[in-house]
Amino acid sequence: MDGRLKYPIETRIEAAKLFDAGFGFKAVATRLALPLATATLWRDKHSQQTLLRLNTVANKQYSAALKIAAVEKHLAGATITNVVAEFNISTRALFQKWVATYREDGPEGLMPKTRGRPRKPQVSLESETLEQKVARLEFENEALKKLQALVALEQQRNSKR
Repeated sequence: MDGRLKYPIETRIEAAKLFDAGFGFKAVATRLALPLATATLWRDKHSQQTLLRLNTVANKQYSAALKIAAVEKHLAGATITNVVAEFNISTRALFQKWVATYREDGPEGLMPKTRGRPRKPQVSLESETLEQKVARLEFENEALKKLQALVALEQQRNSKR
């Protein structure tokens, strides 16, 4: 989030009081004139004690084991609301992405991915084939000839001055 609240803090406080009193997200949405999606999100945040911006952590990281355990619990029959609260997952949308990934790729889909550009394999000089060695040496030879030509040209220019 960018730090600003779409609704005043007073509305969030009132929602928290209603949730504490036992009202469901539909009743809170109706009473405070909120969209159902917002009331659902707020119910989840209230159960995690983050509705009023308490205990919030930016860019929270989750282990693969936690993701797999949470998804498997949900697939075994637990509701999304209970799983999100129990495992302290920041949003339902994030959890639903995990479920979709798990269904498509299995547990391996929730494992950490390598980041960045893949490294080029390093060829050791000992494992070079004869053709690779000849090609490398020819390339180095051409590069040295060009370097010598540039140095000679630069010396000529300096001697004319």
